[in-house]
Amino acid sequence: MGIAFILVNCDMGYEIKTITKLKELCTVQGTYGVFDFVCQCNYDDMESFEQILQKIRKIEKITHTITIHTIPEQSS
Repeated sequence: MGIAFILVNCDMGYEIKTITKLKELCTVQGTYGVFDFVCQCNYDDMESFEQILQKIRKIEKITHTITIHTIPEQSS
């Protein structure tokens, strides 16, 4: 199983609608600072991860994402 973190920005004023849609796809935490949300996505294979990422990027009013993949062999 893989884990990735996705940093997400959305248009101002759409945070509540966006976080509701994100929660359907992954674990989400709102943040203060440069990014609006941090999402944790657990997936079985790269194909399923790519599908999740595409769904996230297609959410209306999301303006920017940055993806951080973890290295399973270095996890504790």
